[in-house]
Amino acid sequence: MISYSWSDEAAAELLHDELSLRGFKVIHDRYSFSDGSRTHTNMDKAVSECDVFIPYLTPHSLYLDQPAGQPRPALCGELLPALQRRRQNLKPGNTDSPIIIPLAHGLGRRHEAAEIIRQQTGENIASFWSIWLDQTTGSITQSEAANVAEGAFEAIMRGHDSPMTTELYVATRGPSPPSQYLTLDATRLLGGNRQAGQPADWMRFSDALQGIVAILDKLNSSSIRVDLKCHISAALVTGRTLHQATRWAPTFASRHGDVVPASSDLGLELSGNFDQHNESGDLIVDIDLLGHDVGAKTDELASRLPPAGGRISLTRQNPDDLLPDQIAGLARWTANLIRKAHAIVQPDTIHFTQAVPAAFAALLGYHLTALSANLTSYELQDDRYIAALTLPPTAP
Repeated sequence: MISYSWSDEAAAELLHDELSLRGFKVIHDRYSFSDGSRTHTNMDKAVSECDVFIPYLTPHSLYLDQPAGQPRPALCGELLPALQRRRQNLKPGNTDSPIIIPLAHGLGRRHEAAEIIRQQTGENIASFWSIWLDQTTGSITQSEAANVAEGAFEAIMRGHDSPMTTELYVATRGPSPPSQYLTLDATRLLGGNRQAGQPADWMRFSDALQGIVAILDKLNSSSIRVDLKCHISAALVTGRTLHQATRWAPTFASRHGDVVPASSDLGLELSGNFDQHNESGDLIVDIDLLGHDVGAKTDELASRLPPAGGRISLTRQNPDDLLPDQIAGLARWTANLIRKAHAIVQPDTIHFTQAVPAAFAALLGYHLTALSANLTSYELQDDRYIAALTLPPTAP
């Protein structure tokens, strides 16, 4: 739950997005409650049930300019009840409930802020502060909000028993994702169905995913199953990130069953091959497994790029749905072909356009590690390909 003053709405929205990217279902009054609902009742319920409580404490939320005796809902209805609930739940060996992460901004130095908060609330909460915000900025920054969210995620995971298999739901498009064990929800940040998303927001998504996987890898050595309701760029980076966490054995959901990385290409292949244009230069890869005429739209993209070292154009002739083993084998075969082309033209960047099942893109990303090239993934917007996400090389 985020507790804040409406004067600090931009800060609350930034925290909302970063928490959603770390698997939290965020209670934020302007987005969590339907129009006409009883906000005060809903907020009381949220305070009594939330796992993490984040008060954003500023002159506005502490009502420093408000006459004495006036209502102070963010303090009296949210912060003080959350502190009282935590106090009642404190028991030896138990995790704090809720975990409280106070954030102070615009209240001076640390000791000054602590004293102002004590005067306004009667509570000394300085000992909770694990993240001290830069007081020279106008508000919390994106990187600070990301640190808060990552700290909250690690604290929650340390307090829960690890399941045998972690279920990760990655959502960047479509309707709101269902309540799952762990949901990385970037639908609001990345524009939903018909938008490609901004590169800076895609990097926020990638950073959040890497942080989640690193924490899970540190706390849990079992397997992970990923359900992908996302842009192809999100699937690509998910697979690549999971390969870099070496203790995980990833499984990706597909329409006809779960898919795991193949140890060989199973004798499968796609129509098309590598066409070398120059001795060196970037590599363009377009893959169409769904009959969406990716090649023609990639021609237009290629006209906007510097002359390439070569291009790989792949299609599938059979219109039937791909079965799990076929997805795994074709992803392995495609990755091997890209590696061979990479060795020939030594590109600085490999450009990807794809109309493929999400599980295929995830497995392609999984196999494309240890490459000395950037991987740039493109998404369709207004019927043309727009650069979404660039992943850095994983080898010198």
